[in-house]
Amino acid sequence: MLAFLPALSLAAYWGGGEILLVMCALSTPLIYALTGGFGRLSPTSVTDMDRPASAVDVARDFLEIAQHTGQTTACFQIEINGLTAIGKTFGRSRADEAQQVLKTRIAATLRQTDHVFQTGDTRFTVLIAPGFRLKLDSLLDLAKRLRDAAEDPISVAGTGQYVAICIGIASSLNFGRNVTADTWLDSASQALEDALESGTATTRVWSDKVSRRQRTQRDLHQDVAKALDTGQVQAYFQPQVSVRSGDVTGMEAFARWDHPVRGVLPAAEFLQAFAESGHMARLGQTMLAQTLAALKGWDQAGLSVPTVSINLSATDLRNPDLPGQIATTLDRHNTLPHRLIVDVPETILSASLDDVFHRTLKAISAAGCGIDLDAFGTGPSRIALLPNLYVQRLKIGRGLIQGADLSDDKQRILGALIALADGLDLPSLGVGVETVGEHGVLRELGCGFAQGYLFAAPAPHSEITDWLANRQGQAAPKGGPHLRRVK
Repeated sequence: MLAFLPALSLAAYWGGGEILLVMCALSTPLIYALTGGFGRLSPTSVTDMDRPASAVDVARDFLEIAQHTGQTTACFQIEINGLTAIGKTFGRSRADEAQQVLKTRIAATLRQTDHVFQTGDTRFTVLIAPGFRLKLDSLLDLAKRLRDAAEDPISVAGTGQYVAICIGIASSLNFGRNVTADTWLDSASQALEDALESGTATTRVWSDKVSRRQRTQRDLHQDVAKALDTGQVQAYFQPQVSVRSGDVTGMEAFARWDHPVRGVLPAAEFLQAFAESGHMARLGQTMLAQTLAALKGWDQAGLSVPTVSINLSATDLRNPDLPGQIATTLDRHNTLPHRLIVDVPETILSASLDDVFHRTLKAISAAGCGIDLDAFGTGPSRIALLPNLYVQRLKIGRGLIQGADLSDDKQRILGALIALADGLDLPSLGVGVETVGEHGVLRELGCGFAQGYLFAAPAPHSEITDWLANRQGQAAPKGGPHLRRVK
C-alpha cells in the first residue's frame, strides 16, 4: 500500500490542493499501521526472554518490522567455551548456575527490546531489535561488550572460573526482503562455526564467503571416507634442525588431502569434516602408519632422521586405546618408541585434565615416546599443569617468532620462554622460522631447535627425501624441490 503513497499524494494535490495533500500523506501510513501492515511494532522486553515464543518467532517478527520500516536487525549466535570443563570439575549443577550467570550478564548488556534465548548447553541466541543505527561498527562494538561481560571471572564453589566465547553475527542488511527467519538464524550459525574454526575468543560476521566456506565443509563431509579408502590423505613432512649445527634432528608430519576437485588441502580446511563425521581416529592411524613407513624408508636409504613427530588433537588424546594402538603400529614397523614424538596442543593447558587424558599421556610417555607441547606461549596456559603432561620439549609458536628480529618486546618474551624451558630442563623448538634474522634471534637466545620455511616447506615423502639426500651429501634423484639450506 505504501508503494502507492506518492501517486495518491499527487492525485490528492491535483484534486484538492495542499490541504488534501497533507491529509493524504498523514492518514495513509496511519491506516496502514492500524490494519496491521507494519506487523508487531512493539518487541517484547529482554526481561521477558523466558516467554513461550521461540527464537524463530521473534526472528520472523524482527525481520518483518525491519523490512517495513527500513531499519536493521541482527542475530548473534554465542558459544561458551569453558562451561563443559566447569561441569566436569564441579558438577552439572554448578555448570547450570554458571550458565544462568552468563545469561544474566548477556541480558544486562542488551536493550530492553532485545532477546536472549538459551539454545544449547553452551550456546545462546541473541536477537537485536530493529533500529536505525545498527551498522557493522555498532554490531562489532556490541560483540566486544558481550565478550567483556561474559569473560569476567565466574565464582564457582569459591573459585574464579574463566570462559571464552565465540560469536557469529548475521545482519539483516546482508539479506534481501524475502529472507526467512530460519535462513537468517542459520546464517548466524554459519558465522559462529567459522569463528569456532578460527579458535577461541573470535567473532565472525556472516557473508557470502562464509556461506561458501561452510557449504564446502558440508561437501567435504561426503568425501571423507572415500579419501581415506583411496589414499587421498597423505603425510607431508617438514624438517626440524639444530639451531647451532643445522643438522636435521627430526621430521614433523602434516596431514594433506589431495582432493580430486579442490586440489591439495591443508589440515585446517578439512579437520572439521573428519571430526564431525567421526573419522578422526582413523585419520590419526593413517598418519601414524605413513609417518613410520617414511622413517623406515629413510633408514633404509641411509638418511639420518633421528625422530618423527605426529600431531594429535585433544580428542585423540582422550582415547584410552591410543597408547595400545601406537605400540602396535611401532611393532609393525619395527621402530623403537623413542623415535616417535607426539605433538599435543597448547590449548590443553587452558582446560582441566580429566583422568583419561592424564592416563593416556602417562602411558605414551612410559612406552618411551616423546611428547612435544605445541605452540607454547601463544594461548592461555596454566603452566602449573606442565609437570602432569610428561612434556619433553616446548615448541614456541610462530606468532612469537614472526618478526622477532625487529621487535625488542618479542625478543624479551622469547628469552623468558626459553629461560622457562631451560629451568624445567626442557629443550625448546622455534616453529615457523622464515628469515635469517629470526633464526639468528633463536640462536642468540639459546633455543635448541627450529623448523620453518627458511629450511623447507612441508613436502610429500618423495620430495623431502630428495631434499634430505642433497643436504646430507648423497646423490639426489632429479626433480626434487628447490629448498634453501641454512648452515
